Amino acid sequence: MEVYVMGSDQRSVRCARVSFGKDEQTDPERDKKLLRYLFKHRHASPFEHNIIAFRSDKKEWLGILEKLENPAVQIYHSGGFVWLNLRNAINSMEHLPEEIFEEIKRFFPATWSIVEKRGDVSDEELSKLPYTRDRVFLQEKMETSSGWVGLVDRLELGTDMDYYTFIVECPLFVARQWHRHRFGSYNEISRRYTAYDIKFYIPEVLRKQAKSNKQASIDEPVKEPFHTEFLKEIKRLIEESYSLYERMTEREVAKELARGILPQFMKTRYYWTVPRISLDNFITLRTHEGAQKEIREFAEAIRDMVGYKGTDRKNRL
Repeated sequence: MEVYVMGSDQRSVRCARVSFGKDEQTDPERDKKLLRYLFKHRHASPFEHNIIAFRSDKKEWLGILEKLENPAVQIYHSGGFVWLNLRNAINSMEHLPEEIFEEIKRFFPATWSIVEKRGDVSDEELSKLPYTRDRVFLQEKMETSSGWVGLVDRLELGTDMDYYTFIVECPLFVARQWHRHRFGSYNEISRRYTAYDIKFYIPEVLRKQAKSNKQASIDEPVKEPFHTEFLKEIKRLIEESYSLYERMTEREVAKELARGILPQFMKTRYYWTVPRISLDNFITLRTHEGAQKEIREFAEAIRDMVGYKGTDRKNRL
């Protein structure tokens, strides 16, 4: 059977460890224990960043869907292929063609051994399991004025459901706009867990509000002396809020509460795995002249990396 896979055992680990901002720091022995923990405690989202596609007609695809009783399982058909992520493969394994499991085991040997034993794998057994790694951490990285975006991986078969994984570092207010694009998977750094590597975006230019668009700006700075005065005040308030955050956490205030004092200029980082049809929708909406400049720069960078194929034009809305 014609099977294509994007991801590895390490991919799930990286997407889990981003919660602590430590996704580059992986080790096979620790990673396999983390995979076991994720499975046993039903932390499912990191597995969604691994994608499987296999050649199939619509009749076979509909036959799989007909057997499913779990309404949360999402399996798609596009361009002559069935598409699903590893989480959905785990949740529908009884109904998938047996032929695809050899490829799944080859790409995710540690994960699948843990799944097959329902997580009941000893440390000694774990240590003997093979473990697959990503070829590189990032294939390509592009800077923007407020952060950066990197291409982790892609699986392109010429369909509307081709898949891409990115890492994004951006201000919180950009991320909250980004997360409105819900057809995809996200795993984000959590300030409930970590104070590691806190950074802030301070714009070089404070743009004026557009008069004709209540939610947009124009590429023109506010007048002096206000521009310099406001930027100075922004920097002061960021420094004060971060200083208060540090004092609070040093006195054992929970991070999940202390983080509330940190401004929206704080940067966050997340993995984003997205199908082409949703990616094209993102590019269309966020490269529009009415989109906020910061997120528009990200959308343009992504378009430069992987192109725009217009698949979103098939949607009426």
